[in-house]
Amino acid sequence: MGSPAAISDIEKIESILNFKFPDDFKEFYQICNGFMGLHWQEHTFTLWPLEMIIEEHNTYQNKNFIRFCDFLLASHFIGFNKNRPGIFKEYGNVEVGEQIASSFEEIVLMINSNADAIY
Repeated sequence: MGSPAAISDIEKIESILNFKFPDDFKEFYQICNGFMGLHWQEHTFTLWPLEMIIEEHNTYQNKNFIRFCDFLLASHFIGFNKNRPGIFKEYGNVEVGEQIASSFEEIVLMINSNADAIY
């Protein structure tokens, strides 16, 4: 796991993305700045460090989708939609799919419990 992110780092990323992260996301990242070196948890999901969120966003076509997690080394992605509240999943560079959670906290719980909706 990554070392904690400073609130100033989170705010800088928000400025770059022109997006305000929800409070539960900010709280999590102030404890752990994602997984370093593409390590994943037991169900093969990787929560990205802030730096990777920016790197991936810079190369991604859909600037309204902010990815922060992937499954099985980019099989599919989980992230925020700038235009709608909640957490969404997306497969490749296609239109963002369905909402799968209402909050960051909920998606972390779903990932850790291996909920069907995350696949």
